[in-house]
Amino acid sequence: MPQGTILEKLFGSQARVRLLRLFVMSPDDVLDSKTIGSRIHLEPTQFNREVKMLFDVGFIKKGTRVTTLSEGVRNKLKRRKISGYTLVRDFPYLNEIAELLASETPLARKKLLGSLKGCGKVNLVVIAGRLLHEDRNHVDVFVVGDSLKKKKIERALHAIEADLGKELVYAIMATKEFQYRFGMYDRFLKDLFDHPHEILLNKLGIG
Repeated sequence: MPQGTILEKLFGSQARVRLLRLFVMSPDDVLDSKTIGSRIHLEPTQFNREVKMLFDVGFIKKGTRVTTLSEGVRNKLKRRKISGYTLVRDFPYLNEIAELLASETPLARKKLLGSLKGCGKVNLVVIAGRLLHEDRNHVDVFVVGDSLKKKKIERALHAIEADLGKELVYAIMATKEFQYRFGMYDRFLKDLFDHPHEILLNKLGIG
């Protein structure tokens, strides 16, 4: 049985797995219903049911955060309090749950490669940053190829974001531009390959 299916059965549903991972990956954030729904694609009925369950068992608690919004014709800045939920840091078995959820990350890599089929002629796929649980890289997914379909790539990444519970930063580049910039020791590419990264697809002989 695939590991993702095991987690869904263990935790009750895919929606719950996504919600658990979202709070574990954002332990200091106060997440409102709009943010949660957009990040992990939860329907309102699913959201209400799953959030209530996590709140009742003490996994999350209510909280507020202050944000600055521009309002009116003159875009006047106003500070507003937004209510939401945040992780309870001393929840029993939190570390064990976090480790179990993190173990599914390799599945996201396979899913990413599968999702990029039909997105053009993809020659190189590199993951870094949050997909490797580190913040020294400013890009999480880097795709090189020809006739790349940006909208399809974005949809593929949105699906991965929903599974992982976090937003991903990506960059795409045409093959000729990549080869030129790689040969010129381009700063962006140097930073990408100097910091922790993993090459998922390599048709360009990059070593």
